[in-house]
Amino acid sequence: MKEILDVIVLILFVFMIFMFIKGFNKQQIDKHTKKMEEIEEKKNSDKDKINE
Repeated sequence: MKEILDVIVLILFVFMIFMFIKGFNKQQIDKHTKKMEEIEEKKNSDKDKINE
């Protein structure tokens, strides 16, 4: 019985770590995507100023 509980706890622990890493990576990707969009917008606004 103890072995079964140990396996279940280990599986839950690994699952929680996996979900944490997945969420953290998604957050970082969103942050960098937002930063890249801001850079593109700034670049486009600079081009518009030059063209005028």
